[in-house]
Amino acid sequence: MITSNAKQKPLFYSDDLIRDEIWKAILRYEEIRALGMESFSISVQNGLVLLTGHVSKKYHRALMEEIAITQPGVHAVHNDLVVDSDLTLQIARSLLKDERTCQFVLPVGCVHGWIRLGGEVPSHEVQLAAEEITAQVPSVRGVLSRPKVIGEINETDRQPIQPQIHAKTYDYNRQEGVVTQVVIQPCNRLVTHAVVSANDFCDGKFVFHDYLVPVEAMEVVNKESVLLKRNGPPLNTFPTFELSDCPLAPLDWQPPYPYSVETVHWPLERRERAKSELNFS
Repeated sequence: MITSNAKQKPLFYSDDLIRDEIWKAILRYEEIRALGMESFSISVQNGLVLLTGHVSKKYHRALMEEIAITQPGVHAVHNDLVVDSDLTLQIARSLLKDERTCQFVLPVGCVHGWIRLGGEVPSHEVQLAAEEITAQVPSVRGVLSRPKVIGEINETDRQPIQPQIHAKTYDYNRQEGVVTQVVIQPCNRLVTHAVVSANDFCDGKFVFHDYLVPVEAMEVVNKESVLLKRNGPPLNTFPTFELSDCPLAPLDWQPPYPYSVETVHWPLERRERAKSELNFS
């Protein structure tokens, strides 16, 4: 939805200044500060504000739009914020429409776009189907838990880890790199690896390498940085990234917030499976 500011005075405000002022205004509201600043983002281009990410309530979505449109220099607001309750309903409908899952009671929990599926199912096939149906909803950030298979122990919830593009990456040997891309498993929309570009000193000169670092090797992940585990291997011992092993995601696939499709790769086996399914159909 786009809201315009027809009363805006014709003064010049830089996009960076507009963005900073919107953030300042938003952070005055305690209920928004409590949402988690990594769940949404604000960008500005030529006075057009884009709100993206996830919020808990429709009230938060409307409030952030109202705050943005009233700031000096803002011409219009494009509000792409996804509300948890709307996403929950969309997933529940998808599960009810699919013949593989429609007969089961599968509660859906959603917090800032992260999904937890409850209930019990008779087989791993149905469990996987519920996960994939959920992950096909474009606004889902990731599926953290799946329905329990009857007679089996509950699975451990996955962690919501999203290394940010351009985040500085450090190991405990003080080697430094930068996250340039990520690998995402499309069946649950979770990041499995980060591609970290680092420069090594080799044969008297610096050489850049792209390392494939699994999220399990990360101890701290935030908006600015990634810190590898203290007792884990150093950065330059991880496998080098090969495009042939992790091809780019399809351009028509919508990656989870906060990624853009040009920075996302799929595991090779999932890409080949998608091709075979397409050919079969």
